[in-house]
Amino acid sequence: MKKYLIKRNIDGASSIPQENLDQIGKSSESVLQKMRAEGKQIEQEHSYIAGDSVFCVYNAASENLIKEHAQQANVPVNEVTEITNILKHNTNK
Repeated sequence: MKKYLIKRNIDGASSIPQENLDQIGKSSESVLQKMRAEGKQIEQEHSYIAGDSVFCVYNAASENLIKEHAQQANVPVNEVTEITNILKHNTNK
């Protein structure tokens, strides 16, 4: 699978209460489980909330699966970028 960074523009994202974020996450995961049950390769690693955006890191077989998930989960997808490398700055380990 490839790794993707997804940007979702959501007004007031940083102000969404944690309980609402938890519910959104559960709804998203149920769509992911359904898609995997259909044999589709897609999984979410984690998300970051900053300002009016949510940045999600997903592993998926294709960008189209990212968009399919968003449509089924009823969440926006404003940008999808393939992550080609990871640079770690903590070189003391």
